[in-house]
Amino acid sequence: MRTSVQIRGDEVIGDRSYAVHVRMDTDVSVTVELEAQLPGGDVVAEGGFILPVTDLIPAGQLIEATLRGLAAVRTGTRLSAKPRESPANAGTPWSAEQDDELRRLWTDTADPIPQLATHFGRSRAAIKARLLHLTLNPDAPDRGRHEITNS
Repeated sequence: MRTSVQIRGDEVIGDRSYAVHVRMDTDVSVTVELEAQLPGGDVVAEGGFILPVTDLIPAGQLIEATLRGLAAVRTGTRLSAKPRESPANAGTPWSAEQDDELRRLWTDTADPIPQLATHFGRSRAAIKARLLHLTLNPDAPDRGRHEITNS
C-alpha cells in the first residue's frame, strides 16, 4: 500500500508571505517547494528540490546552517560554530581562599592557564585577570614570585 503525505506551511515574514509545500509520494524521496509573495501577489522567491527520505534531518540542518551563515554575513554579526557553555564559576566572586590557592598554584607548580581554568571552573581570561589582580604576571616565563608593581 502506497502512502502519500502532503504538508503545507504558510508564514508571513515582514511584507512577504512564504508557503512551503512538502510532498512524499514514495518511501524513497520527498519533494519540497518554496514560494514567497508580496501582498499584491507578485512572486519574489520560488524554488524546489527533491531529497531522499533518509537525508531529511541532515539536509535540514545543512540548509539552516547555510541560511544562518548568509544572514550573519549580510548583517555583519558573528555566529559561533557551537554555543559555548560558561564555566561553572563564571561571574562569581573570588574568595580569599581561592586567591591564595591560585597564587600558590601559579608560583609553585607548572600548571598552565587552561588547566588552572578547569580547576577553578573559570575561563582562561578570568584566570589571567585574577593573576593580574594578585599582581602576578600571567605572561612571565619564569613564574617564581615575579610580581607586577606600579613603579
